[in-house]
Amino acid sequence: MNIRKTTLLVLIAIFGSYSVHAQVLERKRAVQDGPVEDIFLAGSIAGLSTVTGLPQNNMNSMVMHNFGLVSGGIEDFYGLDGGAAVRLGIDYGVTDKLDIGIGRTGIEDVVDLRAKYIILEQLKSDKIPIQIAIKGDVGISTQKERRFNYTFSERLNYFTSVMVARKFNDKLSLQISPMISHFNTVVKEQNNGKLYNTIVGVGLAGRYKLNNRNALAFEYLPVLGNRNPNTKDHIAVSYEIDTGGHVFQLFFMSGRWFTEQHLLARTDTNILDLDFRFGFNINRFFGLGK
Repeated sequence: MNIRKTTLLVLIAIFGSYSVHAQVLERKRAVQDGPVEDIFLAGSIAGLSTVTGLPQNNMNSMVMHNFGLVSGGIEDFYGLDGGAAVRLGIDYGVTDKLDIGIGRTGIEDVVDLRAKYIILEQLKSDKIPIQIAIKGDVGISTQKERRFNYTFSERLNYFTSVMVARKFNDKLSLQISPMISHFNTVVKEQNNGKLYNTIVGVGLAGRYKLNNRNALAFEYLPVLGNRNPNTKDHIAVSYEIDTGGHVFQLFFMSGRWFTEQHLLARTDTNILDLDFRFGFNINRFFGLGK
């Protein structure tokens, strides 16, 4: 009897120890941490930048395009016959946290240089519940101007923002981004009020993932305080398709530009008046590392 009891106690001790050890392993697996992935699919939605950056040595080539106003009706084929706005750009991941990029917009031949730096990454463990990034953009209008003899400095415009975002679950991500734009030169086309060189606003954005390949997204850029006469707040609603190497974004947007400083200062159409345009972005990602 003593031998049987001793054997039983030994077996209980062995399997009990194994059970505790398994729980410890399970607990260790549960706390494995790392940055939250795919807060947004790409570095921008329609025109508003997101906290999402490029991995080191990765490149994103972008074609950003929109047409004329849908309110033009059938005579203008709902904007498709209207003048197009196009921005061609390339972004490159210098590190996992720093992107740099260059682009050219056909409107006024604006060339812009930009950089984005991820200050804080949201962690899966929620020890860091949000992701924060900053962005800076410098644009220069290279268009020949017949009326004025602009200096280099007078052609410059600037933009900066702080982007704060959180991915709440596998489907929903939201972002808020205080922003400021500045134009060294503003031109009054009509005698209809005071123009401002500096405009302050806030960008609101969200993404809802429908499945592994498709998502809905939006962006809204209300101006805070002083604004230029007859300007409106920019809005866009987008449908996103992820094919692996490409991200396609099909959207309706009220603004015409793809640079935020212009969206803030120069959007003059109101989506509530059905003054919006169809557009699309094509993002092609390349891995350039070994």
